[in-house]
Amino acid sequence: MATERVDLNERLIMMSGGFVLSAGINRFDQPKRVNTALPAGIKTVVLLSGRLQISVGGDRGREVCGPTVLLIRSSADAERDQVFAANAPIRYLIVQMNESVLGTEMTDALDRSFAAIGGASHRGAQLASCPANRALQVLVSQITNCPIRGPERELYLCGKAMQLVALALSSCTTQAGDADSRFAARDVERIRKARDLLVASMREPPSLDALARQVGLNVRKLSSGFRQVYGASVFGFLQEYRLEQAYKLISTGEMSVSGAAFHVGYGAAHFATIFRKRFGVSPSSLR
Repeated sequence: MATERVDLNERLIMMSGGFVLSAGINRFDQPKRVNTALPAGIKTVVLLSGRLQISVGGDRGREVCGPTVLLIRSSADAERDQVFAANAPIRYLIVQMNESVLGTEMTDALDRSFAAIGGASHRGAQLASCPANRALQVLVSQITNCPIRGPERELYLCGKAMQLVALALSSCTTQAGDADSRFAARDVERIRKARDLLVASMREPPSLDALARQVGLNVRKLSSGFRQVYGASVFGFLQEYRLEQAYKLISTGEMSVSGAAFHVGYGAAHFATIFRKRFGVSPSSLR
């Protein structure tokens, strides 16, 4: 039987009662399914890089790629099911706040925010996602590189974590208000077809206009739908997919760095820059 190799580099930043901050990098040699029970409260995940499929409460689920933020509002005994792609490093930061630390006023505020975001609750859980903007990524950096080491450290981290959750909620609420937050089943299928076309032609992808014409949507609906279904812009999703494929090809020794860059549609010089920015290491270091 083949042995599954799992690389885990998780760091607990802070744990205080029902308030947990953690960050890390995961990589799996094979697709990995993880099914876990969620405590009542709110879980905020900033996915800096990587790709996964996630569902909560037994809903159909969605595929998301970094950089994106996931918000999960759950009651007791709700479940989360995730499938991680093989050889695609997942870089993340998690803020978990259980109901025991939220209080009545904050719980009411969260309920109003999720009502504004929209989307049905499935078996006591609701999932929202949107691209993680620059401000959210800066907050992640400030948390993971906390400059305070004394007794005030916990105050700093709690404040930054609360700020991150509030900004994530605001970003998802704004997106839900600006975009068509509900799509007919036929439009969702067209959006999924657009994703498949992008993947199939990643070396020379079509323009946004051409892609929209191919699937029978206008550019606005395709763009807003892609963010709704995949939690990323059209070409943000494509870049993440390209880099994941390149990481796999280089780390397994299947291709050289230049060969992998060409295979996924990048020039060698530009490829090295965006690869390091996304994964924190140079592509040559994987050889």
